[in-house]
Amino acid sequence: MVEGQLIRSEIVVIAGAVGGGASEGVREALGELGDMEVERVAMHPGSVQGFGQLGRDEVPTFLLPANPVSALVVFEVMVRPLIRIALGRRQPMRRTVTARTVAPITSIEDRKGFLRGQLMRDEGTGEYLVQALGGAPGSSSHLLATLAEANCLVVIDPEVTEIRTGEEVKVSFLAQRG
Repeated sequence: MVEGQLIRSEIVVIAGAVGGGASEGVREALGELGDMEVERVAMHPGSVQGFGQLGRDEVPTFLLPANPVSALVVFEVMVRPLIRIALGRRQPMRRTVTARTVAPITSIEDRKGFLRGQLMRDEGTGEYLVQALGGAPGSSSHLLATLAEANCLVVIDPEVTEIRTGEEVKVSFLAQRG
């Protein structure tokens, strides 16, 4: 199926190709179409991801995790900006702002965190406030319910493991819902 799409594609994105039970078979089949690399990157969620070039035209192909939340994060952080650059957009990344936390946030040491969150605005001061939604170490990062509530990603530097209530963090907007 993928091979048939390569002749008409400029880019291929395959969700569920890494990190799940069937991912080894998917990677093996794709390996027959070209060079694929699957690596662990220092980020969470979405630390396992892949990239390669498939087919005669060496079509750039991204392999996203089986975990749907991880797949969204990898797409937002790695794939979407590259697509926007290829389209000639001047601003490939989503808008970012600084927000004050309304509750403590924990993150995994030595991995850049992209935790889903809910960005709000204080009506009195206009200040951005953010509440992290799931995704902390030991939580169920795969659950989609918090993703449905999220309107941003809270970006946590790799050396930071704890952020206290009231501290400022960098926040990246997600697409607005209609």
